[in-house]
Amino acid sequence: MMEQIILVISQLTFSFCRTLNVRYTSRDMILPSIITSTLVKITWIVSTYLGINAMINKDFTTIALYVVFGVIGDYLSFKIKIKK
Repeated sequence: MMEQIILVISQLTFSFCRTLNVRYTSRDMILPSIITSTLVKITWIVSTYLGINAMINKDFTTIALYVVFGVIGDYLSFKIKIKK
């Protein structure tokens, strides 16, 4: 159960920051791009490890959480208004 909570948080954060990073990068916003890129790298390793572990163990609930919270993270990142 704790692994699923960590996966949900890391995958949500990963997808949110990855999409936000692309948006910042396309606007040449250096500092926000670096900050979100760092968060992407940290959360990627955690969520990928847990996702692969779930695949190996055929833990379909955790796999579904990985996908669903990845999509939610992408959606939420588009709710942020970026001004430049």
